[in-house]
Amino acid sequence: MRNSPRLRWYFALFDFVARERAARKDLDLRVIHAHLNMVLTTGILMWSYAILAIGSFTTPVPGLVGVITSLIHLLSPLFFLLTANGKLVCGIALSAGLIHQMTFAYFSGGLASDVLMWLPILPLLAGYIAGRNCLLVWTGVTCIAIGSFLYLQNTGHEFPVLISEHGYQSARGLLFVGWLFIIFCTTWVYISMKEHSEENLRVQGQKIDDLFRVLFHDLANSLGRINIGMNVCERENNNQKTTRGLQIIRDAQASMSEITQNVRRMYAASKGKTEVDLAPCPLNASIEYLQKMFASEIEKKKLKVQYDFKKNKGLSVVVDAVSFNNQVLGNIFSNAIKFSHPESTISINARPLNQQKVAIEITDTGIGMPQVLLESLFDMNKRTSRPGTTGESGTGFGMHIMKSFVEMYQGEVQIESVDKEISQNSGTNIRLILKGGFQHTR
Repeated sequence: MRNSPRLRWYFALFDFVARERAARKDLDLRVIHAHLNMVLTTGILMWSYAILAIGSFTTPVPGLVGVITSLIHLLSPLFFLLTANGKLVCGIALSAGLIHQMTFAYFSGGLASDVLMWLPILPLLAGYIAGRNCLLVWTGVTCIAIGSFLYLQNTGHEFPVLISEHGYQSARGLLFVGWLFIIFCTTWVYISMKEHSEENLRVQGQKIDDLFRVLFHDLANSLGRINIGMNVCERENNNQKTTRGLQIIRDAQASMSEITQNVRRMYAASKGKTEVDLAPCPLNASIEYLQKMFASEIEKKKLKVQYDFKKNKGLSVVVDAVSFNNQVLGNIFSNAIKFSHPESTISINARPLNQQKVAIEITDTGIGMPQVLLESLFDMNKRTSRPGTTGESGTGFGMHIMKSFVEMYQGEVQIESVDKEISQNSGTNIRLILKGGFQHTR
């Protein structure tokens, strides 16, 4: 909604009116949205009646009162700059409307005036803006206003009829058009806000689902490495092998701790309680982390990893380091190992695209992917999991998780793959486009 060019002016006005409340976080901003929408819609009618009163009454009172109350009503959203009391600001705007309607009705026949038909809309607007209590209060106020006119009539008071016939007919026309306009606008805004809230809930739910998938998927990888470490310790009797197995377990345990902390931060960020900090992360350090974490898998398949540490010294990407190492590079590298043939090569290349962006490519010469799988790779509703070249299993969530984090970094993922069924030169190339560049060091 905010990105719509047609509503840009509205959100500029809203941001101005709501800036104090947004900064202090002392009022639900939906109250300001509802109030502002009410003022913009009913304000058109109030000014229409004020202009009609100026030209149709033989006394200046209805016109003068109409202009003053319409001005107060129009400026009422500015009170949100001074107070977080939504009921008070709502009361100011509705009181102005009540006085305007009562004055117009008094000088055009009292209870016989069609303008009194506007009074029932006051409780509706009060409840729409400020909730149940305000609805009850303004229902009482409306009853008192009608009761006062009824009392005056029953005690013999004669209401003046100082409106011209043309003005009377115009007021009746405004009543019909106005009610239709108000009902349309309030219903339209209500439906739009409901759809917007439902979309926010859907997105929020998707984010939480993704976080759980991150947790389960990546913890499973770390638990698998712990099992590898335990097997190394159990099968080998010499101290060197045992030490190596224990180191694998320690590294996996540290990785699990980082993953759980990262998921906690991501969950808090999805709730608006904190922000995920993006900072320059040295690419060489991330590749060293990968090689260390997947050392056993690389050795088991006798794979060769090509990467030029010297060339990329000082090259950094702007990311959250923990999620980048585990959920992004970890998932890509894990898949590259899984689908590579034993004794093959995995290449990692990086280069600056310009002064602000870096391209990182992870390329394997494994079994590749058929086009139908490539097209549904990021779709959580489609099954994309398949066994690796030596029977390794997976969940199918890795690529979706990876893409979600890259988008959070405001980056881009590009994938090219050649299926083994099509060509002997099969394999997969995953290219990440991220913010970053060479960091100048002294």
